[in-house]
Amino acid sequence: MLTPNAINEQLTIPQEDSTTPVKPVEALTIYDLLKSKGITKTLEIGFAYGRSASHIMAATNSPHIAMDPFQDHYQNLGVQNVKTLGLSDQLELIRDFSHSVLPRFMEEGRKFEFIFIDGDHKFDGIFVDFYYSDFLIDEGGYLMFHDTWMRSTQLVLQFIRDNRKDYKEVPVPNKNMALFTKVNKKDDRDGMHFKEFYTLKSYTRHHTTMHMYENPNGLLRKMFLGLKKIMGK
Repeated sequence: MLTPNAINEQLTIPQEDSTTPVKPVEALTIYDLLKSKGITKTLEIGFAYGRSASHIMAATNSPHIAMDPFQDHYQNLGVQNVKTLGLSDQLELIRDFSHSVLPRFMEEGRKFEFIFIDGDHKFDGIFVDFYYSDFLIDEGGYLMFHDTWMRSTQLVLQFIRDNRKDYKEVPVPNKNMALFTKVNKKDDRDGMHFKEFYTLKSYTRHHTTMHMYENPNGLLRKMFLGLKKIMGK
């Protein structure tokens, strides 16, 4: 059986782009979720170097669909990694944009138990991915979002929390991920429903994070790292 450790040992990811992929601990969260729930019908928006896809396929031992129009930008290393791991037969990689593929899947009546949203990170791109994924996810299925540090992602998450009571948030051990399960098959909002989802917390968190990212030797970052060390996290 292909384990998460074995996957990570065999993946080829350029050192200069090591911050792009899903982290090993995040991929393990996906792996554990799929294993514990016995999930087999999976879809992924975004592919990159194939770390999350590999963990998904290893956990389910079933076919997996991923979409990514930019695999050439990653020197096709994602495809090569999957081949190296012996998982090519399970993968269907669609080299197209999610906003083109997801509506087609909806028209075909496709359904999934787990969808991982990690493609376009602009607000409108994430929101469109959520909008169409909602039609594709089974009741009792799961939607997972990556890069929750980004304000664009946080706004989509807050929209779901405040406006979509047919979804329930599920705690995960990684702060850079968010997980929702679909608890009702039908979205029963009326046509005039809207609840504000802008939050000062997400605004402050985003700009604080960006400040520390742009100023790696700044006082705020040093204070944050010092506090984490004191707290043992």
